[in-house]
Parts: sequence; structure tokens; C-alpha cells
Amino acid sequence: MPSTTYPLDCGKLQILDLDADEYGNYIALMSNMEVWTNGLQLPLPHQSRYGWIRELDAERFLIIGEQVGTSDTGHIFDYTGRKLLTFDAGEYIADVLVQANRIVVSYFDQAAGERPPSRDGLAVFSFDGRQVFGHNSDINGFILDCYCMCKLGKDSVLAYTYTGFPLRELRLTDYRLTQQPTPTDFKGASALSFDRGNVVFYSSYQDKGSFFWWNRKDKVQRFGQFGPAPLRGIGGSKFLTHDADSFTIVDAVDSMSEERHQKK
Repeated sequence: MPSTTYPLDCGKLQILDLDADEYGNYIALMSNMEVWTNGLQLPLPHQSRYGWIRELDAERFLIIGEQVGTSDTGHIFDYTGRKLLTFDAGEYIADVLVQANRIVVSYFDQAAGERPPSRDGLAVFSFDGRQVFGHNSDINGFILDCYCMCKLGKDSVLAYTYTGFPLRELRLTDYRLTQQPTPTDFKGASALSFDRGNVVFYSSYQDKGSFFWWNRKDKVQRFGQFGPAPLRGIGGSKFLTHDADSFTIVDAVDSMSEERHQKK
């Protein structure tokens, strides 16, 4: 499987959460509550049992804590470590994306019936912490559980959701939502990534380690083998995973090309 691993000189520390692009630019939350990037190690006075960390822009980053039962789960900081604001990002969170100057949060099925924004299945926030969209509140449809999501282009996200496993496409400029049914070949997929009009899914209920290329019409191709391991789609057919002291970028389409070449 074509992949690139980036080790971090962690010593006794461990990576709690990490986000990266396909070029290896990263932001990480460490076990001593330091924030690491390619050129920075920033001590952070804010304490969180666990969190998601995402870069907002060159001046700010986001940490979302996992504390259930509190409304102060979202925290935005600048790169001096100063907390700029706190907001309610919900609980029972599945994943967090930053796209088109928006924060997109998805939720597990445990959030059903809870207070908003958790019960919305998929919620969108501005950089000042205001919820500007909630799927279950604003759309004539229902998301019980968001299995995975990824960025699409410059202003949209793709989400693979339960029940029924449609692929939902949400444009963040005007919250226009479209959806289409998906084949059962990759039912229960845990990650997806977009590639030039196609979608690459990872894992399924029946096959925990394979990838599935889908042209969003009538063709599915199973290929590769990775894991089973937790992956997140980061676009360009690439996926991200990390362990305690490194992160890895996996190029799924390169793997598919290699398999085709080997069969010739």
C-alpha cells in the first residue's frame, strides 16, 4: 500500500489527536496539552480529557473536547495559546472538519434525542462559534449516525450517513444538500475520500481492510488492503491515520494503479 509515514520526536509524550494535509503539514494535540505543528510547540493551559484539533487559519486553531454533559466543548485559540472563545459544539462527536471558513461536526447515534446541536446529525458552525446549519433541524430528512465525511472541492463536504447509507453532499456557501443512494458493496464504510468525481471508501461491515472505488454511478472496484485501522479521508483519494508518535498518509488510488499494473 503506497504510504508516507512522518515520525514525530515525541519522547514520552503521545499524540492525542492530529490532522494533516496530503503534503505532511500537520497540527497535533499532545498528551501534555501542547499543540505541535511543523514549526511550533505551544504549551496550552487549557486542559481536556480528549479532543479533536483542527487548524482554522494561519492565526487560529480549534480544539473540541469530549466532555459529555457540558455545553462548553468547542474552544478556539490563537497561536500564542490565548483562548479567543468557547462555544457549544455538542457531544457524542464522530468527526470534525474545517472547510470554507466553516466548522463541520458530525455525531454518533448516541446523540439522537439529545439537545442541539448534537441531535442534528451534522452541524455547521461559523468561526465565531455560532451554529449556522443543523441537518435534522433544517432539512426534511434525518441523520441518525454519520459514519464518515470528507472535504469536497473548496466549499462542500461529503457525508456517508445512517440510516440507509445515502451519500450526502452539502455545499457550505448556501447549505444546498443533495443525496444519492450507494451500492451495498461497501455498506458500513468507516472512511471516504474524494478523487476527481469519484469516491473512495475504506472498510465495510464485511471487509474491514479493503478500499472501494466508486464512480458515483454504476461501477465499484474493491482493491488494496490496509489494516483494519482507523483512517480519515483527507481528499485527493488520500487517507490519514496516526498512532502515538507518528502519522501516515495513505494514497489509495496509487494502490489501485499498482494492482492494475501487476495484473497486466
